[in-house]
Amino acid sequence: MTPGDPAKPAGRVTLLAPDRENLSGFEAALAAGWSPDPRRAGDEAYIGGELQRLRRDRSRFLADLLGGGEPGSAAPLTTHLFWIWDGEFCGSISLRFQPGTEELPPEVSGHVGYSVVPWKQRNGHATAALGLLLAFAAKQGLARLVILCNEENDVSRRVIERNGGQFFLRGPHPSDRQDQLKLYFWLHPVPV
Repeated sequence: MTPGDPAKPAGRVTLLAPDRENLSGFEAALAAGWSPDPRRAGDEAYIGGELQRLRRDRSRFLADLLGGGEPGSAAPLTTHLFWIWDGEFCGSISLRFQPGTEELPPEVSGHVGYSVVPWKQRNGHATAALGLLLAFAAKQGLARLVILCNEENDVSRRVIERNGGQFFLRGPHPSDRQDQLKLYFWLHPVPV
């Protein structure tokens, strides 16, 4: 399915660890203009640079994706990146945390980040993926997570609320522009 095709109902959504076998789906999404970082959506220079990096050295690109951590983060940050999958690539979702604490470095915008390719949006992929990630987080021993979305992003807000998100703060985050207001939610992972 490409960006011009009509959306089709979601197949069974699963989370896959990024691998070389399925890297072509990630590459096709980049080539269609998708960004794995929602803050960089529409940033053609960034997306083009990522696509060039991937095509220059697929193994290195995949290793960098799996390397985890946030660039510039001084604290030890564990990152688990997954691809959202319904038989084909749908986007990505990640869980970020520091072992032994629910605190995050100030430059990390929450424990969870996700982005669904435009041609798979509004089909329940993000809601299902976040539910699966919460089950994974529970297995990691995490009891409470923070997730943020832009104040005007009603779709993301509903995804979070459908997964039990409890609103607790409205304000900017140091990882983004100071005029970009965020909604902060608590999520409580529950073992499945």
